[in-house]
Amino acid sequence: MKDFTHPKFPTIHIKLLTTTDDLEQLETLLTPFSVSRDTITSFIPEPRSKDNKYLYGIFDNDTLIGAIDLIEDYPAAQSSYIHQFILSEDYQTNNLPETLYLSLEKTAQETGTTLMHLNTQLNSDFWNNQGFEAHKKEI
Repeated sequence: MKDFTHPKFPTIHIKLLTTTDDLEQLETLLTPFSVSRDTITSFIPEPRSKDNKYLYGIFDNDTLIGAIDLIEDYPAAQSSYIHQFILSEDYQTNNLPETLYLSLEKTAQETGTTLMHLNTQLNSDFWNNQGFEAHKKEI
């Protein structure tokens, strides 16, 4: 994702999770969720490779508050698959989740994605409100 900036959320930024410290923070973030760090970091569906996987961290200053696990060109070319979209409960207000998703969608469009897919476990009113039907959305 390109640099995330929004006047309503000046301290929030997004970056790829690459360092040991990032992954340790990810493990702490996931504690209240039913997802393990290994589940997220090792998920690469066939026939994709690590070159198609993007694990983004959502930070408030230096504190990891969320994560997005995205696979490009899956399940087909010009599609992107949201494996996980996790945000700490304290940050699930003030339209931050919607703003983050729209930023992700815009970035996906800029890289040629025309269809977004959701992990079937991400079934909620939030995703329906973003325009997803049957875990898919044309963008």
